Amino acid sequence: LASELVEKLKERFSAGVEKVETFRGEVSVTVKKDHLLDFVRFLKVDPDYAMDMLVDITAVDYPERKPRFLVVYHLRSLKKRHNLRVKCWAEGDELPTVVDVWKTAEWTEREVYEMFGVKFSGRALRKLLLPQKYPYFPLRKDFPLEGYEEPCQLWDWE
Repeated sequence: LASELVEKLKERFSAGVEKVETFRGEVSVTVKKDHLLDFVRFLKVDPDYAMDMLVDITAVDYPERKPRFLVVYHLRSLKKRHNLRVKCWAEGDELPTVVDVWKTAEWTEREVYEMFGVKFSGRALRKLLLPQKYPYFPLRKDFPLEGYEEPCQLWDWE
């Protein structure tokens, strides 16, 4: 992403942008939770950015920090051929859904919920990989490497 586009983001969202980092030519913008939806909608519709593809959503667990989870959105513009990484701290372990902006978030938000326990408000979350009643989140740092040994009734075949 060109430096003038990064500056334009900083100016337009001065109250919402917490930090901008560049590492090996890749730009990451950390945005406040309250500004996330406006920020990503702008990135999609503004012709200078044209972020028409949500490549992935993931999270990073910092168990000693509050808020604990940093959710990371990997965005791509197919028209402009540039990338941007948007980060947002999940205060209260919850963020607003971006399904209305990118339909592919339907699956990736469910995966983040299932693996980390981060909820996305404004939508129903149903697990993809694990049984619906499975009470743990395998990608959290406090999840034991060999799983939990106590048996539980988790298979919910209907």
